[in-house]
Amino acid sequence: MTSGADTRVIVDGDTCSITIRPADRPVEVLRAWAALPDGVGFAEAFGDVDVTLVFRPAGELTSSREADGTTSKPG
Repeated sequence: MTSGADTRVIVDGDTCSITIRPADRPVEVLRAWAALPDGVGFAEAFGDVDVTLVFRPAGELTSSREADGTTSKPG
C-alpha cells in the first residue's frame, strides 16, 4: 500500500476482502477498512506475511455464544 494501490477492497458477491502487506502504512489500511460496505463483519483471515481479511454480511456470521448462553461448537 505504499502507493495506495496495493491494498484495496475486493468485493465478490456478498463477500469482501482486504489484503494487507508488510509495507502498508496504517493510514492506508484504515482507508481500505473504511471503504468496506455497511453491514459486513469480520469472518476469517488467511496468510502470514500478506494477510487477507475476509468480511461477510453480519447476518451470516455466528456468535461464539448462542442466545441461550451456551457456547457454540464448530462443525
